[in-house]
Amino acid sequence: MGAALLALAAAVIGGGVSLVSVLLTQRGAERGWSREHERIERHRQEDRIREWDSRLLEERRAAYTRLHAAARAVRDALAGCMHDLRRDGALEEARRTELEDRWSAYVVQHAESHMIVSDEVLPVLGAANGPLRKIYGLVKRLDSGLPRQEESVDELSRRMDGLWEKLSDLRDEMRRDLGVTERVECPSR
Repeated sequence: MGAALLALAAAVIGGGVSLVSVLLTQRGAERGWSREHERIERHRQEDRIREWDSRLLEERRAAYTRLHAAARAVRDALAGCMHDLRRDGALEEARRTELEDRWSAYVVQHAESHMIVSDEVLPVLGAANGPLRKIYGLVKRLDSGLPRQEESVDELSRRMDGLWEKLSDLRDEMRRDLGVTERVECPSR
């Protein structure tokens, strides 16, 4: 009976070792699968983040381009108004219409930009928008013949000279935000 018991014990121990070996192998495989699944999910998440960042960059680039074009168009219209006011003392109807159309387009682009510009660009955007709004108001008052005290075409000309720098600063900050360049110096200031 001793040998039979010993054989039975060896069989039970051997079976137990086999079961433990199978369980350990299965747990190892599950951990390996879990790590692989986590790695795949992490890569998917990284891909989604890169896709989001890329889409945001493209949307930001498009918004910056529209804003810059609209701001330059308003600046050009305001410069035309300044020349008309200096020459004739008032704007022609076509110039008024052009100014209003360009101003409306600029206001839309400025509002859209507030939703997508980076925190670094936002103060520079405000620094350019303030003078544009003030110059627009000055042109409207000069055209209507109701300027405030000390408002004149010469004051308009002085403000227009300072506007170019503000718009250049805005352009430069937008380019920097997009990673296009460092500060760009414009020789025609």
